[in-house]
Amino acid sequence: MKTNFLKIVLPAFAIILAVGLAFATEDNTVDRLAYYNVPGQGWQSTMVEESCDDSGTIPCKIGIYQLYEEPDFGSTQLHKD
Repeated sequence: MKTNFLKIVLPAFAIILAVGLAFATEDNTVDRLAYYNVPGQGWQSTMVEESCDDSGTIPCKIGIYQLYEEPDFGSTQLHKD
């Protein structure tokens, strides 16, 4: 009786544990600091996803404001693919 119970319960427990741990993983994204200028308030900072960099064609914006690499209009504008 004990061996039949273990033959059924242990594999079932291992499967449940494996499924539970599969959903416990986390997709790590690296965020970076970006800046935007609000007229009358000056430069503000925000965190953006790693895909916003100096390549790509779609401008990275927060609301209507273009994001920049540094708090300066002469710095690189951030874009994504």
